[in-house]
Amino acid sequence: MKTVQIGDPTPLVTFRLVFLAGAALDPPGKPGVAYMTSQMHASAGTRTRTYKQILDALFPMAAGIGAQVDKEMTVFAAETHADNLEPFYEIFRETLLDPGWREDDFERLKDETMNYLAVNLRGQNDEELGKEVLYQEIYPDGHAYHWHNAGTLSSLESITLDDLRTFSRANYTQANLILGVAGSFTPDLSSMAEGTASSPKITQPPEVGENSVVIVEKPARSVAISLGFPIAVTRSHPDYEALAIATSCLGQHRTSSGRLFTRMRQLRGLNYGDYAYVEYFPAGMYTLEPPPNVARSEQIFQVWIRPVERAYTLFALRLALYELDRLVREGITEDEFARTRSFLRKHRQLLMKTKAAELGYAIDKLFYEEASAEPTREDVNQAIRRHLRADRLKIVMVAEDAAGLRDELLKGSASPMTYNSPKPDDLLAEDKIVERFPLNIAEVRIVPVERVFS
Repeated sequence: MKTVQIGDPTPLVTFRLVFLAGAALDPPGKPGVAYMTSQMHASAGTRTRTYKQILDALFPMAAGIGAQVDKEMTVFAAETHADNLEPFYEIFRETLLDPGWREDDFERLKDETMNYLAVNLRGQNDEELGKEVLYQEIYPDGHAYHWHNAGTLSSLESITLDDLRTFSRANYTQANLILGVAGSFTPDLSSMAEGTASSPKITQPPEVGENSVVIVEKPARSVAISLGFPIAVTRSHPDYEALAIATSCLGQHRTSSGRLFTRMRQLRGLNYGDYAYVEYFPAGMYTLEPPPNVARSEQIFQVWIRPVERAYTLFALRLALYELDRLVREGITEDEFARTRSFLRKHRQLLMKTKAAELGYAIDKLFYEEASAEPTREDVNQAIRRHLRADRLKIVMVAEDAAGLRDELLKGSASPMTYNSPKPDDLLAEDKIVERFPLNIAEVRIVPVERVFS
């Protein structure tokens, strides 16, 4: 067990327990076991208390217990006022060490998880749906990262309480634990099994050899687009900081400063926003900041194009590829480099605004053994040329009339842009280039939405 302790004086005590075991360790044929196990600890009863009794006890403390599962990490997070520490910690410790494994809790949580996949993701959130399908395309069936962290509808039906008990015993051990605490308190977890370190088999995904598209067909007024490919760069890589600057310049998450946002939304009004990432970034729809403790041994480069009107889908895709190609060919300017580096330095300080986040990033640093570097502009541009490209992409679209969209993509005809108000001549001239930017789509597959996560 490793420990990260922040002892700053504070009226709150913050816990962040990270087990180095996640969905990559799901048993063969049963994706979702890691996720369901975490829920049976954090959102169910213990051996001596029902879940309702736990909620009733935590409510006057204004406290709660949360779980987060990714491929190589499971997080149990909690925070309480120091005045409530003793009764709160007694409950928190029970949820970790003495879960109840009640059948009614199991059935409730299974139903909630299946509804999340079938109703929330498939039915109500085209953008997150597209991103999740992109990850499954980059990491093919058989790879430890392929399945959604919550599993599939069919696998959830087959999972049993015994599967969860087995996973908990094998992986929620001191050998796998990084214990993070902020506040003047050290938890006693000596009764937790020592165990042995879990070791998921994480392999490099196959190289993407050509541009291919998956269209998830469902009723949709507009088209959500995600694209990307695997990269051999994590935070431990010497080029990570350079690529972080490059992707921030191209499209910092949920900000209006990146090239993609400026060229696609601000100047052309194509959609709500467009962003780029050099690592996995879950739930971008709901968060302004990246969550800590989704650390991975393998990473991807991705671009998120928020929904565009059907008539402008090909132009939007072409424009994103054009800007990515321009970044690879020309790099970033000295002014962009200085502004982006300054922004990231301040932005990262803001990411540490809570003790939970501070603990989370300190734990990630242990996972990655992060390389510290201060890249120059030339370092950034060299890293761009080494790792980024505007071809050999996996592209996912969520749209209706998938057959019509497939035909347009394969035909590759010009896709001119029209406007409701006058635009500058230089923008219109650029549009003429963009509308014929080569797509070079080798394959288009259509997947009915009912098959996703099935």
